Amino acid sequence: MSSTSRDRHLKIIDAALLGAKVVKDASECGPVLAPLKGVAGIVITILETVRDMKTNKEDWTTLVEHLSIQIKGMQDNLSRCPTPHSTSLLLAVNSYEQKLRNVLSNVRLASARGPAGGIFRHRINKEEILQFNRDLKIFWNDFIREISIQTHETVYRVEKDVNKVERDVEKVEKSVNRVQYGVKRVEKDVHKIKHGVNRVEMSMDAMGDESHISKLTPVLGATGEDHDICLYGTRTAVLGPIRQWANDPTTPQVRWLTDVAGAGKSTIAKHLSTEWKEQGRLAGCFFFDKNRPDATNKTGFCDTIAAQLANNQPQLRSLITQGIKEIGPILSVGPFEEKLQKLVIRPMETVSLVLVIDALDECNERDRIIILCHLLSCLSQVPQLKVLITSRPERDIVQLLDTYRSRTESLHDVELKSNRDDIAAFVKHKMRGLVRSSELTNEEVDRLARRVNCLFILASTTCRVVEDSPDPHVAVEELLNPNQDLLRDINTLYSTILMKACKANQDGQSSTSKTRELLRVLKAILAARTPLTVSMIDSLLGIKNTRRLVGFLSSILNVRSDEVVLILHPTFREFLEDPGVAGLFYIDMTEAHTLMAKGCLETMKRELCFNICQLESSLTFNKDVPDLDERISKYISKELQYGCISWLDHIVNSRGTSHDTEVDVALLRITKDGYLLFWIEVVSALGKIPKAIKGLQDVERCHLVRLMI
Repeated sequence: MSSTSRDRHLKIIDAALLGAKVVKDASECGPVLAPLKGVAGIVITILETVRDMKTNKEDWTTLVEHLSIQIKGMQDNLSRCPTPHSTSLLLAVNSYEQKLRNVLSNVRLASARGPAGGIFRHRINKEEILQFNRDLKIFWNDFIREISIQTHETVYRVEKDVNKVERDVEKVEKSVNRVQYGVKRVEKDVHKIKHGVNRVEMSMDAMGDESHISKLTPVLGATGEDHDICLYGTRTAVLGPIRQWANDPTTPQVRWLTDVAGAGKSTIAKHLSTEWKEQGRLAGCFFFDKNRPDATNKTGFCDTIAAQLANNQPQLRSLITQGIKEIGPILSVGPFEEKLQKLVIRPMETVSLVLVIDALDECNERDRIIILCHLLSCLSQVPQLKVLITSRPERDIVQLLDTYRSRTESLHDVELKSNRDDIAAFVKHKMRGLVRSSELTNEEVDRLARRVNCLFILASTTCRVVEDSPDPHVAVEELLNPNQDLLRDINTLYSTILMKACKANQDGQSSTSKTRELLRVLKAILAARTPLTVSMIDSLLGIKNTRRLVGFLSSILNVRSDEVVLILHPTFREFLEDPGVAGLFYIDMTEAHTLMAKGCLETMKRELCFNICQLESSLTFNKDVPDLDERISKYISKELQYGCISWLDHIVNSRGTSHDTEVDVALLRITKDGYLLFWIEVVSALGKIPKAIKGLQDVERCHLVRLMI
């Protein structure tokens, strides 16, 4: 054998030895592969024996190559078989080991036959080596077959496992999908819950705001409920410029609409405030009104505006609530400046709104100056606020508002065609029913319209007189009679209406007696601290004919559907309080208050009693009586409620008349017989303790306390 061939042979044997040693080392890694250790040891022994042989036959080389191939194949197949190995695989390995041992034994026997005992120093029978190769091939094929079977079984099991895993994965995916769907539903539910929580929180905030805003005491009737809006198509020359002013941020913040009494200022204020409220631009409005004493001062101004502001602009409620909290328990009697700042001005700092103040001249002079001074000083804080003020041109108001005077509108100038047209449209509208029924002609209506001198109060009162007359044609002729000149001014018309009412009320009695009876009712209406109903007037005055008497005055008094009696226009009140123009119809207001004080005291003496609301226990707080309002309505009459709230005010305003002694007697009767405790019970139930305290303080200032102790 050549040197090159021998070297190649030795390299092959070395490679086979290395592979066999690797298998042997791998088998030592765990008990499962322990059989391989024996197999690898036998192969190593054979290879080492062959390597030591000097004889280099090709057949033996083939045997070595077969062994090398089988060793490598064993490595590859075992590496592909998953662990732990099955029993059948281990049996195949053991069988292969035994067969290799047999081959090794035969090789050793063959080597022992040569001289000197070295099997590679002698020739080996060619047939024996071939037999070794055949045996190895058979053994190897058996081993590979077992490996293949094991592999197929493993693949089958793996496929089954994979299918099962796939089914499990599919189930898991379905479960995941269900979970995801559930999560989405939960997320939606959570969103709904959050939305609900937000709504609840908003509702709670709103309830909290509402509970604080309910502490405000707005003046009833001060928002213009009793006023009408302009007839469609009229007053356009007045309304147009005011609308432009309100819409133009460059114009002054204040506009003062001023004119004589009865020119229609309140109607314009009502029309515009209604319009701005519908547009969402109204902050609030306050209509001063001598019909309502609470609407003739500054006391309820801020509360009334703030309550409207909270209602008209809900986004500002929290700011108003904050102001109420800051003012605290003195809300009802807090300083005007503080209330104006915290309840009205501060909430409007960032919004564009319009504030309407009507008939400022009907507020007492001291308070209207306070209102104007504080309001004007705060305008810089609310640069987007517009303020429309209407009033007569009273001297003190002119001094403060003259620079804001609206100089483009004149409401009663007869020279302006727009005014004449507006009056004509108004009169025709009011008289249209009589024209349709042929009780009046269009010519009579036109004459009537021309005679009222473009003064709306004169026009409206004239129309009422004609409408209430049993013969409209006769009424028009009397009103247009140039000899009587009844329409020269509103005072003349008022005198005419009162004189006709006294004649209608005579009913066989003297004119003086009926006039006195009529004036008693008018005194009660003028002196009332809150508007009275027909039945309340009857009860307080001790009469039964109030309804009939006010019926004679339907052109100057208004009886609402709830039977509250109101003066239609402040000019009638001014007429009655002016002795120079009213004549025999003049009403002295101190006498009127004396009359009402006596009526209140008599009502209290007649109706007050212990536990008037029939409570189960006098230890129960008012707030803990669930049906307190129903009990008040059932057990405390409207006239008694009025008397308990207003008697002190009437007493203070009745001082200095010749009737003081009559009031003093009634007052002593109330205070000496223990009625004051019953009175306190009523004012407590009505929630009017602060007003009662103020009334007592006013009485003390008038040095009347001595009569009550």
